[in-house]
Amino acid sequence: MATLTITDKALEYIKSHGKPVYLELFQVISCCIDIRESPSVRLGQPHDPHNYSCEEIQGIMVYIPHELPAIPLTITLSNFLGFKKLVIEGWSLA
Repeated sequence: MATLTITDKALEYIKSHGKPVYLELFQVISCCIDIRESPSVRLGQPHDPHNYSCEEIQGIMVYIPHELPAIPLTITLSNFLGFKKLVIEGWSLA
């Protein structure tokens, strides 16, 4: 299981929406090597909860895909031109 933490700003943003979050994994891209883009962080519950385990992390319910690699990841808040978005830090493409 991945080690997942949430920054203070991301935690505040999530709590302000009053919803759980989930990590959405993208399909593996195969060419010479298999790579997968960083997961998206979404507010709410996944539409396919059977593919996730649910954990409480820092007081937030987080749905984590069973396929998520066991690496340390951080959910953080990105702010660009006033638009806020939850993102993952610590992801490696390969």
